[in-house]
Amino acid sequence: MQVRGLLPAACAALLAACTRIPEPDSPGGQVYARRCGTTCHGPYRPESLKFEMWKFLVERMEAEMARRGLPPLEEEERRLLMDYLRKHSG
Repeated sequence: MQVRGLLPAACAALLAACTRIPEPDSPGGQVYARRCGTTCHGPYRPESLKFEMWKFLVERMEAEMARRGLPPLEEEERRLLMDYLRKHSG
């Protein structure tokens, strides 16, 4: 699978998917909203992408966080986030 070709499509899907997130009060929902939806953009609907694409995007955003000098995801935050995205991905 060529990731470069998927990125524009994924970004377009994400931009169209801005809205309330499922289970916002769950531990994973809280991590998602706090760490993924407040720094640069609002949270996107997890069901807007397949889990495989979320894994790619989370890695990419972790690199972007490091580049910007933001604190990295803690191990527990990453686990909660990935479980949340796995459960709610499309």
